[in-house]
Amino acid sequence: MSLTDYDVLTFDIVGTLIDFETGVLECLRPGIIRSRPETTDDEILERYADAQRTLKEREPGVLFGVRVPQIMAQVAKSYEWTPSNEEHRRLAEIPFRLPAFPDSVRALAQLKKHFRHLIAVTNADRKSARAMSLRLDSPFSAVITEEDMGHSKPDARAFEYVIDLVAQLGVKRDRILHVGQSQYHDMVGARGVGLATAWIYRRHGRKGYGGTQPPAEYSVPNYIATSLDDFLKQCEQSLHC
Repeated sequence: MSLTDYDVLTFDIVGTLIDFETGVLECLRPGIIRSRPETTDDEILERYADAQRTLKEREPGVLFGVRVPQIMAQVAKSYEWTPSNEEHRRLAEIPFRLPAFPDSVRALAQLKKHFRHLIAVTNADRKSARAMSLRLDSPFSAVITEEDMGHSKPDARAFEYVIDLVAQLGVKRDRILHVGQSQYHDMVGARGVGLATAWIYRRHGRKGYGGTQPPAEYSVPNYIATSLDDFLKQCEQSLHC
């Protein structure tokens, strides 16, 4: 199939459109390197991923806006860094201050011209997701959150919720393309319920999975792009084939 044979693109937000790794590092790195100057960015991000996995296992109902500051605090503690009051404030605000990738707003605006709907599917809560959508210039027909789905990706029930909602728009499962950067949360989960996938490989050229939990096994996507701009180019090339 051509990329333009799909009617709906469902998008992960955090890590795909919003650069959470940069946001996390900007908050954590200054405090950590004061006492551990040898610490690398990837080490901090991997510790973030470990803390996230532990918290999700221990308290699966904690929402994104609360979960992320708790994870950040746990990472700080693991490096024996005690944040100041101002640093605590910044940690608490991080879910609402994560930056967009430089290509996100422009590419989404163009993709919106080529597809019937762009729909966000995120493990963020409604309040955080609204803030991130505004940062992206609100390109989505709908923003579906963990609160709406009642489950978080990669749970199959989360994706089935999305498929049922899109069906109400008159679009069948085989006309949906799920777009995301997380192998663990998005590629594996979406393929498990029969969705086509496009992997935005934001960490190309770097080792490991950074701040994202590694998958049990690699899921081969239908399409691979190294950025959202690259994905847009592939879509536009499909239009002219």
